[in-house]
Amino acid sequence: MSPPRRRRDAYRPPRNRSEVLTAVAAVVGVIVVTAALIWFLQPGDKSGSGQPSISTPLSVPQATLPADSTPGVPPSASTP
Repeated sequence: MSPPRRRRDAYRPPRNRSEVLTAVAAVVGVIVVTAALIWFLQPGDKSGSGQPSISTPLSVPQATLPADSTPGVPPSASTP
């Protein structure tokens, strides 16, 4: 013989309202603390980490190129 089936609409006592409010307050607190930590620990210009900013040149100056790699002036197409 199989065990008796539970009814889907079986009565469940309601949860205590103070337990629900405590759970909601805990969730809100965790979210607020997480957002505050992300905000305060984000990297930025004012972080004061002491790391120097490394800048790279956008183009190489002409003086540092070898003489044979500079492009020559193309001859004009029309001759007088």
